Amino acid sequence: MPLYPIVLIAVLLAWDGGLRLAPDDGWSIGAWMVAALACGPVLVLVGLTQVGLLWCDRRLARGDTPRAILVADRLAQGARWLILVNHAVVVLVFGWLGTVRDAMGDLILLDELVTIGPPLLGYLGTWWAYYPIERRIRDAVLLRRLDLGQPVYPAPSRGRYVLMQARLHLLLLLVPLMVILTLSEIINLSLAPWSDREWFVAVADLSTLAAGLTVFVFAPLMARWVLGVVPMPDGPIHDDLLTVCRAHKVKVRRLLVWKTDGSMLNAAVMGVFGWLRYVLLTDALLETLARRQVRAVMAHEIGHIRRHHMPWLLATLFATILATSLIFSFVLFLFVSSDVDPALDDQPWVDFLGTAVAVLVLFMVFGWVSRRFERQADTFAVQHLSRWPSPSENESDPQAQSRTSERAGETITVESVQTMQQALHLIARLHAVAPTRHSWRHGSIAWRSAYLASLIGRDASTLPIDRQVRWIKLAAAIVLGLAGAYLFLGP
Repeated sequence: MPLYPIVLIAVLLAWDGGLRLAPDDGWSIGAWMVAALACGPVLVLVGLTQVGLLWCDRRLARGDTPRAILVADRLAQGARWLILVNHAVVVLVFGWLGTVRDAMGDLILLDELVTIGPPLLGYLGTWWAYYPIERRIRDAVLLRRLDLGQPVYPAPSRGRYVLMQARLHLLLLLVPLMVILTLSEIINLSLAPWSDREWFVAVADLSTLAAGLTVFVFAPLMARWVLGVVPMPDGPIHDDLLTVCRAHKVKVRRLLVWKTDGSMLNAAVMGVFGWLRYVLLTDALLETLARRQVRAVMAHEIGHIRRHHMPWLLATLFATILATSLIFSFVLFLFVSSDVDPALDDQPWVDFLGTAVAVLVLFMVFGWVSRRFERQADTFAVQHLSRWPSPSENESDPQAQSRTSERAGETITVESVQTMQQALHLIARLHAVAPTRHSWRHGSIAWRSAYLASLIGRDASTLPIDRQVRWIKLAAAIVLGLAGAYLFLGP
């Protein structure tokens, strides 16, 4: 789940919702200065990133591969987050969205697009600057592919490379979010003649919620259009993957292939409901990994579905926001009621502090929970491979499933763990990612691999990660339940 487009839109919604961090008398700067603050730092950050990446490129040319790649990734990622911070500051502190609307009016979607234009262009600029690093990595991987006898793809142009990154990291979420934003504005505009009625707010909110849920349901169709995927052709791999789905009673509408010119080894599940759910695998993954390893990756993705990770991740995020806001409000109440500063809750910086604390806690909780869900999906994959070591056992056979359920106490096998480990390490190696490199959402390959090794010989039905995830879900459910009870039964 890319966070960049979510934060872009969340900042706009926060400003529209009344989160204004400017002094009460505003800022005595003109519209042109606000525009300069919105665009100037972005240009500086992209320029500095370009210089830093050129230095990394020269280090790569001299053979300092691991360190140069790590520094290049950190430079690019740091610039993207700083661009996002600048976006939040110019909107919430200097009123950039209000400045745009003063200049062009509150037009449906257009004013929001202009407001997020600088960070969007800056984000793409960092990928444009990163292209030489990607080319060097691709050249190194090319030699490895030739040695292994794997397919070789021509390098994409710089423009195609940036477009591919924009599709995956921006448009995949930004398009449905902008559709929801557009529908919300249309709903509010349509109901404007009745804005003085008591039911206006409730009807507008419920209508927007219904529109958002509808877009969420049909988002996989948008994703197909955004990514430009194609149906997976029939064949042994296609049959293997469908067999994995049937073994766990997971319905999918179609298996899809994303043509990435061999630059990405990845897989994902799109859609909540089976009649509109797609499983997406990249061309390089299908053509690089062994058949058994592809089944392991597929079982990992099915594990996300069977363990309901997406809805529970959203529930955990909402629970974290509610819990953090409640604790912060309680602490603020203690300060106000104890006469430390009776006017503390009227200070604009207090809202900023509360928002900053909520974002920081949300960031940490999201990463921690996401890593546990990834660990459980890895566990699900080795559980599957332990029960069905090969497609010849026919996971979709009801009698085979019955025999498997009777062997509920079976253990995790060495072969299943090694298959998943090999898939993870091969994906990392072909992406030139060090096994020890930490990922905020997934953890490092070494961390995941060591965990998988600890499962060998253990009872597949009683693994600690399953209990840990159940506690996570229970905690989120309790917080949301208490919040709902307070909303309907409280004052």
